[in-house]
Amino acid sequence: MDEGRQRRTYAVLALVCGIVGMAGGGTFAAIGVWVAWVEPAYLDRASRLVIGGWGAAGLIGIVGWLWLSGRYLRKGRTGLRDAGPWPWAALGLGVLAALAVVGMAFWQAVASPMALVLLLAGPPMLSCAAHLLWLRRQPA
Repeated sequence: MDEGRQRRTYAVLALVCGIVGMAGGGTFAAIGVWVAWVEPAYLDRASRLVIGGWGAAGLIGIVGWLWLSGRYLRKGRTGLRDAGPWPWAALGLGVLAALAVVGMAFWQAVASPMALVLLLAGPPMLSCAAHLLWLRRQPA
């Protein structure tokens, strides 16, 4: 598949999965950071650190995904290879936060199957992250 077609395919994937995951996951991550750091009366110190760190990791992951997606759509695979380690580390933090959401969703699904709705809050972006990593490793 040529480079232009791969970019269009990724753009569709990013619109379908990335925007959904960013909207759901970004909302929950922002609420987590807000509750942990702006309204700390609701939580003890350990809970603030966990919730705030988890939310911050999610927001940092979204920024990394946006940066790498824009770079790929503008410059192709060469842009992904030349991006440097920071956006990839940010994307890695976001992947860890999304994997924690997947674990929590399945753990809570034992008590209530409605908890599987949490799978729309961040984990759809995992397919976009995997696709970017795959594109980076493809030969030029």
